[in-house]
Amino acid sequence: MQHFMDHYSELGVTPQAEPEVIRAAYRVLAQRYHPDRQTCVSQASEDKMVRLNRAYSVLSQADSRRAYDLSRLEPQAPFESLHRNVNALYQARRPVQPYLTTYDQRGRLHAYV
Repeated sequence: MQHFMDHYSELGVTPQAEPEVIRAAYRVLAQRYHPDRQTCVSQASEDKMVRLNRAYSVLSQADSRRAYDLSRLEPQAPFESLHRNVNALYQARRPVQPYLTTYDQRGRLHAYV
């Protein structure tokens, strides 16, 4: 059974997000969880970085993102959808880090965590 991972929620963006927003969110999270930036490297931060890299590799390319969006629309097996619902409830209980994204006068995107 393949475990379903939502790449958009992993990066903290919506499915309608522009490529620039996805890139900015990835860069902010990569700076936070990269093993070279950690004082004590834990398995959780390494796993998080692996998931971030996989999500960004899928969402950064237009063809793979389109295929991923189509696969999200396909119905899942009942057990997988139940597993995803349990994970969604668990994610809802965890505190969410707010992301503030703004544009400057030149139209450049800035993401703050």
